[in-house]
Amino acid sequence: MTPTERRAKSIEILKEKGVPYFEQLPLLESEESIKQRSAEEIAKRALACFAAIQVACDIAGGNDVSEAWDVFGEFLDDFGIKDELTEKEKAFFNREKIPEMNAAVNMSWKYEAYWSLLWALGIVDEFAYPDDTCDCDFAINAVWSCDAFSDFMEKVKLRSISEILDQTDLFYRYHWACVDARINGREAPASLNPGVVFERRWGLEWLIGKGTEENDYWDDVTLHT
Repeated sequence: MTPTERRAKSIEILKEKGVPYFEQLPLLESEESIKQRSAEEIAKRALACFAAIQVACDIAGGNDVSEAWDVFGEFLDDFGIKDELTEKEKAFFNREKIPEMNAAVNMSWKYEAYWSLLWALGIVDEFAYPDDTCDCDFAINAVWSCDAFSDFMEKVKLRSISEILDQTDLFYRYHWACVDARINGREAPASLNPGVVFERRWGLEWLIGKGTEENDYWDDVTLHT
């Protein structure tokens, strides 16, 4: 599918959902120009993100974070992904300086970006309309049902770059609708949840190569609208 065809497909979905759109948004890259990330790379990013999210949720909930540090520190070691943490994620394992509440809340929202990665890995079957948050119990059980990284990889069936670009284009346009509503003092249209849209697009944009050189680029994905 060409970028123009992909845009047309997205706009048809937006029309069906009653979501406003701006047809002249720049086209995404073609499938041929994208170097798809490997299933292993995506899986490691998802699991490292998952660990940081769990610690952040304890902090955001005002809980004693000591147990989470122990449990998820051991998890990172057992799955061999400690080195996959970004700088922002590492901060949640720094026992000498607990991140502030705002940072913890922001990290907890990364559940939605993590959900995008689970979808790309074929663990989440359907990428539902973004009017509500993801199924956190499912997102947790997808990991806790595994004893090792190899167990997790047995669940994986990586989606095609075409499927990933389809969703990236669509969420690009959902995000534009949310931003347009916000700057014009309106509620997000068609029951879209702006936080969910933003974070799921974050994961999707990373999947198509936004930030390919260092793990820390996950922290710095740019979402233009």
